[in-house]
Amino acid sequence: MLPDDFWAGEAIRLFEILFPLIRRAATQGAENGLAALQVDLNISWDLVNEGARQWAEAYTYELVTGITETSRAALQEAVSEWISSGKPLDELIRALDESGLWGPVRAEMIAVTEVTRAFAEGNLIGWRESGVVEGKRWATAADDKVCPICNGVTGFGGTEASLDGTFTSRDGVHEAQAPPAHVRCRCWLKPIVSV
Repeated sequence: MLPDDFWAGEAIRLFEILFPLIRRAATQGAENGLAALQVDLNISWDLVNEGARQWAEAYTYELVTGITETSRAALQEAVSEWISSGKPLDELIRALDESGLWGPVRAEMIAVTEVTRAFAEGNLIGWRESGVVEGKRWATAADDKVCPICNGVTGFGGTEASLDGTFTSRDGVHEAQAPPAHVRCRCWLKPIVSV
């Protein structure tokens, strides 16, 4: 098995790649969230940007830890199965390649999901700082690709929550504080303004 220092190095490299992207998405989410309010606000952009940076740093750390632990567990399982099978090394390489853990499919899945999360968190950071947003509404793309978790009939679509509150799906099965509700979620938040 790969030594712990390999995984520590992988986590550092992954953090260095993801943190700037997640920070940028959170900052853009805050800026867009405040611009959508269409209210003249006297807020400190330094506080908004610092809030986005702090959230992005903490979240990226959690994300990287989860990804490396998932990858580590999957790799250990694949290698154990390969050793038990007695198959040639080419079979292990093929199995790892086909696992999708490090390929373009997983990269796209992580990117879509995490940018959605960072953008929503950035919205919330900006809205808290604005002092004029009292709640949030779950918005969906309202097309045939919207999943049952997010759709307006049983899911979150159109439901409302306080700014720091939790959404509960209409069927009462799912809860979330903000998008994404699942991998590749395309939903977003809309502010409920008190002015």
